[in-house]
Amino acid sequence: MAQGVEFPQLVNRTMNALAVELGADGAALMPVDDHDRLRAGAGPDDEGLRLEPVRERTGSGPAVGSLARGADVAVDDLRAARPLGSSALAGRVPGIRAVLTVPPRADDRLIGTPNFHDRDSREWPPAKVRAGERLGELMVMVMRTLAHKTFIPGQS
Repeated sequence: MAQGVEFPQLVNRTMNALAVELGADGAALMPVDDHDRLRAGAGPDDEGLRLEPVRERTGSGPAVGSLARGADVAVDDLRAARPLGSSALAGRVPGIRAVLTVPPRADDRLIGTPNFHDRDSREWPPAKVRAGERLGELMVMVMRTLAHKTFIPGQS
């Protein structure tokens, strides 16, 4: 039987696939609203779903820094000392230690931040950061495609 797959499910599945491709434990997407503010978005795992609203409420963390600077932010350990650590986030989402945030653009405008995360502290070498950037660009293409459709028929 054919069944429609809704927009949030497609975004979650895509983010999960991007996390797997990068070798991260999870991923979430924080879109930018019409006022250029990050909003809690989609995340295929529980930790990502808990992390995004905390970032939105506190106005802190890698996604906020990435959006403000228009540059990647790689945090090896959220519990580490500033400037890269974020004790506000680490205390509220103990299951996430490392975060890579990339700010993809669409039509020269930042559209949000895909955020890749790991349960353990880790380094984000330049090759992983570049791969995260490319995966963020892929997410832009997916979002553009989904913006023109409300569902994609699939098999149950």
